[in-house]
Amino acid sequence: MLEWPQNEIRLAAYASSAQLVFLLALDDRWSVCYNPPAMPEPASDFSILIVDDQAESRELLKLLLSRIPGAHLDIAMSGDGDDALRRLQAKTFDLVFLDYRLPPTDGLDILEKIRQHHPKTAVVMTTTSGTEQVAVAAMKKGAIDYMTHDDIQKADLGKVLRRVVEIRDLVNQNMELRQVNQMKNEFIANVSHELRTPLTVVIGYANTLRDGGLGDVNDAQKKALTAVVERAEGLLGTLNNILRIREVHEGRKPLLLKPADLRAIVAQRLERAGKDVKRKKLNVAARLGEDPTWVLADAERLAEVVDNMLSNATKFSPAEGALDVALESAGGRALLSVTDRGPGVAPELLPHVFERFFAANQGPTREYPGLGLGLPLSKDIVDSLGGRIWLESRGAGSGTTARLELPTCAPDAAPSVVDDSGGARKKSVLIVEDNADLVEVLMLFLASVSRNLSITSARSGFEALEKIKDEAPSLVILDVMMPGMDGFEVLSRLRRLPDGERVPVLVLTGYSEAVDRARAAGAKDVLLKPFEKNLFVKKVLHLLQESPR
Repeated sequence: MLEWPQNEIRLAAYASSAQLVFLLALDDRWSVCYNPPAMPEPASDFSILIVDDQAESRELLKLLLSRIPGAHLDIAMSGDGDDALRRLQAKTFDLVFLDYRLPPTDGLDILEKIRQHHPKTAVVMTTTSGTEQVAVAAMKKGAIDYMTHDDIQKADLGKVLRRVVEIRDLVNQNMELRQVNQMKNEFIANVSHELRTPLTVVIGYANTLRDGGLGDVNDAQKKALTAVVERAEGLLGTLNNILRIREVHEGRKPLLLKPADLRAIVAQRLERAGKDVKRKKLNVAARLGEDPTWVLADAERLAEVVDNMLSNATKFSPAEGALDVALESAGGRALLSVTDRGPGVAPELLPHVFERFFAANQGPTREYPGLGLGLPLSKDIVDSLGGRIWLESRGAGSGTTARLELPTCAPDAAPSVVDDSGGARKKSVLIVEDNADLVEVLMLFLASVSRNLSITSARSGFEALEKIKDEAPSLVILDVMMPGMDGFEVLSRLRRLPDGERVPVLVLTGYSEAVDRARAAGAKDVLLKPFEKNLFVKKVLHLLQESPR
């Protein structure tokens, strides 16, 4: 063991629920000693609520808990779910032992309400004799454990309490992190606001000096002032993007969508990009067509998206390289493509390019400047317009193509007001599937399409018909093999609806022989399991575009 002079040791300790770290310093040379994690002891006045309609079960569990060595427990008991919820409203409990069979409802329903309204309260589901299916359902709804009454008599309940302490600490840390994140966002926004005014003054004076408003300037001075203006405008643009990202994310401002000529917007933004294009001597080929391309949009916001597409292509293009801009319209959709001959984007990075500050995470040695806000901001705007934006690249010097797709409209289409956070023409998708895991996967797939989708689910054909009647979804994704009422019966009943109430259905099935039968029953399209995400997304987008709802 090392002997340290007492007057040279400085000791700092950090304690958490999982570890104890001692930082020892000798002069300015720091050493770290790690003590392996030990299970924390339950805190004093640890509060527990036992919810069971059988009095003998409640008393037995209370007796077992009281035998935990060193634990100081405050135990309350309840005989039904409604009383338990009232007690939770009146007092915060660290742990609830909740019986699965609980009149007038069941324990899963009470569990869901506890997790929704009391996120700091841990729940252990109990039952006289359980099944694997019930255990999985309880864990998915947020229970930390599932125990039969026989398990409880054999289990180390002290270990259960220590797990609750750890979970409680993690929840508290998570809530603190959220508060810190909110403070960070507020700080960034305040700094951005404070910087915009002086930057505007700097740009104004520099422009006045450069243009000779305060006296003649020579060529060298004019060049220097031009550089000041350009750098200040670039910084101002970055600050504006930071604020815009925040505003779009929080949905602060409504958008007034009116018919806008996308062709005219692209042509105008190409002219504005001329300075950078000339500086790099790029060869621009623009194919925009002769006729207007009308889309329902906020013209100013849409121009920002086009600006970002052109700016990225220009920034990543090599000097004297080629830049292709193409606009076409077909099938009720307008497609704008901007292609550069730059280094391209590695395939593994493509899923991340629309994440905020992604470019800033590439390190200080990255070749191209920027905070990585342009593409995330563009995606937020495009989502609010009911469209899509994405990148295509093979990496390794192959260049990159940015594509923007928007629904077209008539020149005299009626304006509409939508929320800036992505509420334009929101469409809804109903997933009818009794496999909860597959439902989660499909929801993840759909979430990557657009925030402009409302996604709900039903676990049976009967529930699906009720939701279709009440919610009028734009698309139904339907499994054919379900208990009670199968998918074919759902399709049969949907075909009986009046034409104006019918909804397109995408059928998912693992049986090849069911494909033709599903189409004959009225399915718009069929996917055979297993299927790829891209194919699923493509079919969903196609059916949503066709949907009259």
